[in-house]
Amino acid sequence: MDFWMVLHLVSLLNMAHYSAELSFYTVHLNKNSFTDAQNYCKPGGVLTDIPDQKEMDKILKTIWDKTNRTAASFWVGLKKDKGVCVKQGSPLKGFHWTVDNSTQSEGNMWKSEPSHTCTDVRCGLLSVEYGNSGATNSGFMDATCKQQHAFICKRNMETMCQRPEIPKTQYIIDYPEDPYTCQVVCNSGANYTLTCSHDSVWTIVGKENIDVFQLCLECVSGYRRDASGNCEDINECEESNPCNHGCKNTYGSYICDEPKLPTTHLKSDESSHNDEGKSVQPQPTVLSENVRMNDTGVQIEESVGDISNIIVPVIIALLIFIVLVVIVAAIVKGCLRRRTVKRARRKAESVALNGSSSMEKVNEKEET
Repeated sequence: MDFWMVLHLVSLLNMAHYSAELSFYTVHLNKNSFTDAQNYCKPGGVLTDIPDQKEMDKILKTIWDKTNRTAASFWVGLKKDKGVCVKQGSPLKGFHWTVDNSTQSEGNMWKSEPSHTCTDVRCGLLSVEYGNSGATNSGFMDATCKQQHAFICKRNMETMCQRPEIPKTQYIIDYPEDPYTCQVVCNSGANYTLTCSHDSVWTIVGKENIDVFQLCLECVSGYRRDASGNCEDINECEESNPCNHGCKNTYGSYICDEPKLPTTHLKSDESSHNDEGKSVQPQPTVLSENVRMNDTGVQIEESVGDISNIIVPVIIALLIFIVLVVIVAAIVKGCLRRRTVKRARRKAESVALNGSSSMEKVNEKEET
């Protein structure tokens, strides 16, 4: 073996060691088929392999730190293809790790013997039992790949989500045992649990379409953020009862109902009694000058108009009347003037044509 080949092998071993140091495990309790679990781990992750007891101990600790003890079996990246027979003498019994197709396994880690078949595709599960201080009595089991189970992903530190940058954040709580989860506490006191999705984007757990950048920003007046990070309408009528009478909630605000005045009727023959037992006739209600009673007995207030509202229209009417009088007078004067001019012209023409006798006739005609 020459020098360059040895150097290449050392380089591969260093890369494998470096990759192992950057890897960590995430436990997912949502149940999926083997194929769906594989896809969920992508990108930047795979269904985990467990080549030795050291990796097994890390995975068992990760399961225990999850603080949920309901799942007893988890998909791992262990699979036997169709046409491959179960091999009793090999550590993985004819199965292989899907991450690199290797069959490496330290000792016999099977909890029970896999099904003896060469025709069916089988997938591997890690079986776990919980004790007082950790997950114990683990081992591999096989099952049909369409069954749904929790699963364990092996991820690379370099592909995980970066620490979220969210405005108006008071602080962010990281979880070293689960780098794909964090808790955001806003200045307002609201807090949200975020998870790094399989496509390396921070989202609220169960709300993949929420823009976490907006989480700690205030909503417009009349709205506030709910547990999912959405701005929802505040029902002021239920929370603060701002109205003295009825209240109707609207989007972003509310409307108070108008108060209804009480009505009291007394018959003419009815009378009340004072403390001494003497009959007391009901006294009529004294109303102010600007208040009257309508037919239903409800007091109605009449507003007294400002005197200026009366004087101004009167002055305008007088001005209009004066202008009209002036116009009519001018027309009459013009008509009289034209009539006088015509009369003078007519006399002059008669004198010129008929002499003085004609003039006298004209005068007599005019007098008649």
